[in-house]
Amino acid sequence: MDKPSEVEFARLLFGGIAMMLLLAVVIVLIMITAQRKAYQQQMRLQQVLLAHQKEMTKSVIGSQESERERITRDLHDEIGASLSVVKLFINQIKYDTAEADVAKLAEQASDVVAETVKSIRDIVQNLSPANINRLGLLKAVQILLARLEATGIRVQAALDPVEELGEARQLALYRIVQEILGNIVKHAGATAVEVNLERHAATLLLSVRDNGRGFDLTADGPTEGSGMGLGGMKARAGLLNGQLTVESASGLGTHVTLHLPL
Repeated sequence: MDKPSEVEFARLLFGGIAMMLLLAVVIVLIMITAQRKAYQQQMRLQQVLLAHQKEMTKSVIGSQESERERITRDLHDEIGASLSVVKLFINQIKYDTAEADVAKLAEQASDVVAETVKSIRDIVQNLSPANINRLGLLKAVQILLARLEATGIRVQAALDPVEELGEARQLALYRIVQEILGNIVKHAGATAVEVNLERHAATLLLSVRDNGRGFDLTADGPTEGSGMGLGGMKARAGLLNGQLTVESASGLGTHVTLHLPL
């Protein structure tokens, strides 16, 4: 009777071992499949991130090209035209012997030169905002707002201090504010602008709202000939790990917000 019992025990033992081995194989296969799926998901995520990064880089490069084209137009239209007028005045002075006429032409030429110097100064300030390094972001933005007010637009602003931002991030944020305000002057036809820079626990919120004509977000919007444009601003915000959104409708003004992690 002992031998059949031992045989049965051996069968049960080997059967149990076989089941455990089979279970182990199944578990290993499940783990391998899960790891493979996780790897594939990671690769897809990397591809998406790479494509997004390429798109942002493309947008930034495109915005830089647009900025160069804008500078070229400014130099040609403003500086080139002004110098042509000055040359005309000088030629008139050269061939005009009347003292009164010469004095008048010289005065007119001096006025044109003064305007040209101002235009050059504005172009240089837009290219290299030394105010960031010397005064910091808030003072530099306040200077932009003062220039905006000088155009006749009423400005209401509340700016929280943001000293913890590094120089590169401050410059990028300054460029975004500069482009938003530039678009308002060129395209919005606004009479009032509200600018808020709010510092929260872990985020920075920029809000710029105008009462201008607005635009249809489903159409091209005010991007043509507007320097960096909305796409470029969103790309620059993306490089800061921020999110820029635009709300607008024809006749209802425009509201631009930027959420930036600190």
